[in-house]
Amino acid sequence: MIYDVDFIMGVIAMLIKTVINFSMLLILFTIITNIEGWTFEEMLFIYGFSTTAFAIWHCFFIETITIPYYIKTGEFDRFLMKPYNPLFLIMIEGFDEDGWGELFFGIIISIISIIKLKVFNPLLLFLPILWIIASLVYAGISILLSTISFFTIDNLDITDVTMQLNDFSKYPLSIYNISLKFIFTFIIPIGFTAYYPSLVIIEGPTKDNILLVIGTILFGIGFFILSCCIWMRCLKRYTSSGY
Repeated sequence: MIYDVDFIMGVIAMLIKTVINFSMLLILFTIITNIEGWTFEEMLFIYGFSTTAFAIWHCFFIETITIPYYIKTGEFDRFLMKPYNPLFLIMIEGFDEDGWGELFFGIIISIISIIKLKVFNPLLLFLPILWIIASLVYAGISILLSTISFFTIDNLDITDVTMQLNDFSKYPLSIYNISLKFIFTFIIPIGFTAYYPSLVIIEGPTKDNILLVIGTILFGIGFFILSCCIWMRCLKRYTSSGY
């Protein structure tokens, strides 16, 4: 916040952008009453969950999409000259304060949807943990996409795909065809960034849902660790480059 005006304007700008995007959902439900059986309140919860999880990634892990830039310009070498994990150094290189406006909006939407749905069940206690786990899934995706740069040098547009995937996660997987369901569950697992966690909280604490919550947490952590391991392995293909 050393540049306080820039910080405040950035937060407000991101908040306005998020509100505008959210208005599309409101407009959609003035035309229809549900989406594949999902009511407005349930869609509101998924939207809030997705927005909050993505905002956490935006605030703390967004530097992972700049890895191709560091590789292309040769700045990546300075991370290798320090006695710390280079991926960790890149993650803490900077934090995007603009995401705080998005995070605030996502939490507010989530609270409103919880009140409207009256989902006051024990699984709700896992909500903050599930938000963090979902952000780790986003981080894992952006880390994996960045590994391509070790082979091609330049793939700035590919890493931006992480930001575009957020639009898909704001809607239930049930509205997509079987191919996309498979891709969004097992290949690009954005289903774990909102849909599956939202599903178990909305439905309540059944035996299957409790197992799904535990499975989601383990999957998110495992996916993030696996992505980091793959990234470190691909790092061996790196050869210094730059303009």
